[in-house]
Amino acid sequence: MDVSYLYTFHEVAKSGSYTQTAEELGYAQSSVTAQIKKLEEHYQVKLFERVGRKMRLTQPGEQLHAYVFDIVKLLDEAEAQLRKDTNLKGTIRIGTGETVAAYYITPYIKKLKEKHPELRILLESGQCRNLIGGTIDGTYDVTILLDRLQSHPDLKVIPLREEEMVLISSPNHPFTTLTKLELKDLEKETLILTEEGCSYRVLFEQMLKNESIQVKSVISFSSLEAIKQCVADGLGIALLPRIAVEQDIQRGRLAIVPFHQPGMYIQLVYQERKWISEPLKQFMSLIDRK
Repeated sequence: MDVSYLYTFHEVAKSGSYTQTAEELGYAQSSVTAQIKKLEEHYQVKLFERVGRKMRLTQPGEQLHAYVFDIVKLLDEAEAQLRKDTNLKGTIRIGTGETVAAYYITPYIKKLKEKHPELRILLESGQCRNLIGGTIDGTYDVTILLDRLQSHPDLKVIPLREEEMVLISSPNHPFTTLTKLELKDLEKETLILTEEGCSYRVLFEQMLKNESIQVKSVISFSSLEAIKQCVADGLGIALLPRIAVEQDIQRGRLAIVPFHQPGMYIQLVYQERKWISEPLKQFMSLIDRK
């Protein structure tokens, strides 16, 4: 059996799509279909079933994938250990959030790409809970989060730095004249929040819930730039990482409201038992330098 069939099977199992697998591996979609068919003929079982637009593993498919996952990992490890090139190749899959992607991680990725131009780096943005799940199931080799410190028996968590959270408003908002804002002062305000499930929103909503605070209204956006623009236009206030608003504050576009709130951590997360490839090792070394 051609070992490439196992890689194809592994990719389809991860993506749930023949089309996406074909794009990922550089095959025609018909080639992906043919390879999966040959595997099914070899093992005499059906490996996938279509559910909506996705291909889902059957029960025999799940059994095979448990073995293939280990086989692919060992083959990748062997290739990395045997290759002596200084210009590393292969793929690193990194999961992260919008703030980290936009304001923190890109210089490190740039350095790694400059050193190893043939290295493929896949950076995917998502919400914390989805990123953690993707790290556990192997979708991501490593995840860079901005959240409260994570804890999971299957994960290794390395805090990189504490990130200050700030309550922001337009520069002419009455809150900017206060010496200290209390949570109850927010009851008549409009809050401009990130999308549901975002770590900043979860933190803010939990703080309000603990004090039984009901705000006047809520506007929600998935885009940080949209949130900042609404705040600058005086439509409400928002809680965001300082790293995301620092330049806007310096330019006088936004102002910090005097309010104490817990910080969050930029943290590197990966599987506790994960084999660390050389490209991944170099990336982690770059980003973990204090």
